[in-house]
Amino acid sequence: MTLWPACVRTHSVRDQIAAASQAGFSGLAMNSATYVAARETGMSGAQMVRQASDHGVRINWIDAVTGWLPVRYPPRSPELKDFLDHHIDTAFEMASELGAESLLAIGCFDHGAVDRRHQVECFGELCNRAADHDLRVGLEFIPMWGIPTLRAALEIVEAVNASNGGLVFDTWHFFRSDPDMELLGAIPEAKTFAVQMADASWQISGNLLEDCLAHRRLPGEGEFPLGSLIARLAGMGITDFGPEIFSAALDELSAGKAAALCAQSTRKLLENNQINAA
Repeated sequence: MTLWPACVRTHSVRDQIAAASQAGFSGLAMNSATYVAARETGMSGAQMVRQASDHGVRINWIDAVTGWLPVRYPPRSPELKDFLDHHIDTAFEMASELGAESLLAIGCFDHGAVDRRHQVECFGELCNRAADHDLRVGLEFIPMWGIPTLRAALEIVEAVNASNGGLVFDTWHFFRSDPDMELLGAIPEAKTFAVQMADASWQISGNLLEDCLAHRRLPGEGEFPLGSLIARLAGMGITDFGPEIFSAALDELSAGKAAALCAQSTRKLLENNQINAA
């Protein structure tokens, strides 16, 4: 399983690594804002890798790569600027320093602000550059921004048709956008690189962005039909599952406690669907 940094977002790199290890995660995604903050304290990428190795954890994903597009953070949400507004070179620096194998690409622009043709061109350029570094690129759809649905992301991936380009599938985004279960059958084999798991109430708390960033629930503790979805995704050959839970409640906990709760609920849901939760 991969621990996505949303679960422990208020904690340092050192605490995130230790928490991932203690909770039994084999992989840890590294957020660019967390990495930049650690570097500013004097911690090197080599030190991060050494600590991760000492804890038996591999830093496998570079999270929230926005610099592949002309808009790097949502103009109507300036509070997210420090979190998202990072040059594309930062992502490649992180991958090189940390030994990650995959980049998570997201689009934070308003609906219609970047036309589809330009999205395709930019994603193709990102995949080409990533291929030169032996990296995969997983594109994530996010309902409140310009690549809002699984269909929209899949169309970009298929148009680029890069061997190292694919999808990252977030269960919260799926059920908050257009949860087309039939479309899952149209995803080419081996083109979904990872699944981020989160639950929620059907009732949205605040606006969609507020609900996304503060009110997700642990897998199996909300109202989404996660079991059937996870079983369907596992049947597609996907093996990289992990929690991504932006939660004001988790933010109040220690990194170790938050990671442990996320691991327990994720592992239970996977095992209930006969999926290996190693």
